[in-house]
Amino acid sequence: MGLSSEMKNLSEDILASFKQRIKENEELVIEVQKTLDGFQKDHQDMAAALRASLAKGEKNRLKEADIFMKKTVKDHKDMAAALRSDLATDEKKRMKEFVALMKSINEKISEIFTYTDDLLAKSEVERLRDFVALMKSINEEISEIFTYTHNLLETSEAERLKEFAILIKSINEEVLRIFAYTHDMIRKGEVERLKEFNVVMTGIRNDVKNLKKAVAELMGDFAQDREGASAAWKKMSDILAQLRKTAVAPPKQAPKKEVKKEAPVAVEPKVEAPVEAVMEIPVAAKVEAVPEVSLTLEQKVLNFINKHPKGVKVSEMEEPLVETRMKLGFISKSLLDEGKVQKVDNVYYPLK
Repeated sequence: MGLSSEMKNLSEDILASFKQRIKENEELVIEVQKTLDGFQKDHQDMAAALRASLAKGEKNRLKEADIFMKKTVKDHKDMAAALRSDLATDEKKRMKEFVALMKSINEKISEIFTYTDDLLAKSEVERLRDFVALMKSINEEISEIFTYTHNLLETSEAERLKEFAILIKSINEEVLRIFAYTHDMIRKGEVERLKEFNVVMTGIRNDVKNLKKAVAELMGDFAQDREGASAAWKKMSDILAQLRKTAVAPPKQAPKKEVKKEAPVAVEPKVEAPVEAVMEIPVAAKVEAVPEVSLTLEQKVLNFINKHPKGVKVSEMEEPLVETRMKLGFISKSLLDEGKVQKVDNVYYPLK
């Protein structure tokens, strides 16, 4: 009776475990498919967002470059206008200074003529000598004045042109440097974004590859467990068949040995009848009594939960039902999925 009950419980446990493994396998496949779909959707969203960001960034860069160029042109115009204003102001200043200089020269000449008139009253020879020396000094001074004025004008104009050329050159170099920097920044930014995108995509591919590998290993483990369970079940069935054969065989051999030892014929039926009654009737009784008395582990767990209206945890069933916590948790979850019990947090309750 114990062997049949244990074998039945073991077969039910194996079948329940196998069904649960199939169910979990299907749930895992669905979950993996959902994960892959999520990865694909995230990848599409990320690609769309990246394209939009690149397009927006390109527009912004072009807009900023256009604004910068307009500002640069405006600054150049302002600088040119300021330079022309400065040149005009300097020209006016130089003309004013030249007028003052010519006025001083005219005053000097007037003084010279006055002095000459005064000298005319002197002797002719002295006047002529003094006049020649005076005119020579006057001519030298006028020549120096004109030379100084000409050099001043030429030097100022040349310096202004030189400074203007240097300024224009520096402005052009600054503009070229800014354009080169902007171009490098745009190119480097594009390369960096593509590099980061490739790193992200490589990570996603590796995750998908590892996930597929883990699923394949899990499926292999499920197949291996199924083969092992089938082999164990077959082995148990063979052992049970052998046990049944060995249990029925002795009554047939026992009368033969007793017939050889005892000659009277009347003894044989007496020996066979009790042996057959002892060996066959109890076996039949055992076989018929198993389905009536024994309960499945699922029924035991259900009865145990129904006897605890205040709720019970899986760990609290382990000792009374003499089963592992993993098996009890699996059966409790199956009862919950079938709607035979209810669960709040980690506590199972009977249905109200």
